[in-house]
Amino acid sequence: MSNVIEIKAMSQEQAITRALKIMEATPEQVKSVVEKQKSRSFLGLFTKDGIYEIEIDKSLKAEVKKEVKKTEIKVEKEIAKEIETKKKRDIEVKSEVKVNKKERKDATDMIKAKAEELLENIGLVLDVEIDRINDRNYLVNLYGEDNGIIIGKKGKTLNSFEYLLNTLMKEYRIEVDVEGFKAKRTETLKELGKKMAEKALKTTRPVRLNPMPPRERKIIHEVINKYPELDTYSEGRDPKRYIVIKRKK
Repeated sequence: MSNVIEIKAMSQEQAITRALKIMEATPEQVKSVVEKQKSRSFLGLFTKDGIYEIEIDKSLKAEVKKEVKKTEIKVEKEIAKEIETKKKRDIEVKSEVKVNKKERKDATDMIKAKAEELLENIGLVLDVEIDRINDRNYLVNLYGEDNGIIIGKKGKTLNSFEYLLNTLMKEYRIEVDVEGFKAKRTETLKELGKKMAEKALKTTRPVRLNPMPPRERKIIHEVINKYPELDTYSEGRDPKRYIVIKRKK
């Protein structure tokens, strides 16, 4: 539903700012701005505000959020479908890889090609860069207009994509990142670990966390290990393996 409000101001920007404050709205919800009367000034001494008619639609932001959510759900379903297809095929790759320059280049090309193929299958527009960390460990960097979608809520979609890529390229260990997201996620996980540790200390019952990939579980384990009264262990199978924190007996 749209609301129209008239604002007196010396400029359009000033009028919009005032309207947003009055209507408790955000810039994305401004539908239109009409200048009904120009502001006037004489030698900088005598000024008269202009009049602006501003239309605000508070449903706009909600609609944008709804579309993003629908896209994220669609991507999650596509990734889940790819994982299920991989399990049904039960492809076993058994080969010894000699580490030399040519084969490292071949591995880089294969990983890049597979990542690009998966992105195309799930309908995302992202560029792919591959960095070799050591031996059979590789980092896949993604960047582009669909960054937010491939990351998903708390990195869930990114973790699913990483898991799928690793199941398809079993002879390598592949980490997937999106413009430094995992560095920020690491700090968030450390804070989560401390918070859950405090919770476990205050109760006699075990504390169970949401499922996480191996890299994220390792961060939580490292944080909890700093608490001598607590112990941690993992339960379940990837990609639904989760951490349990409890007091030591």
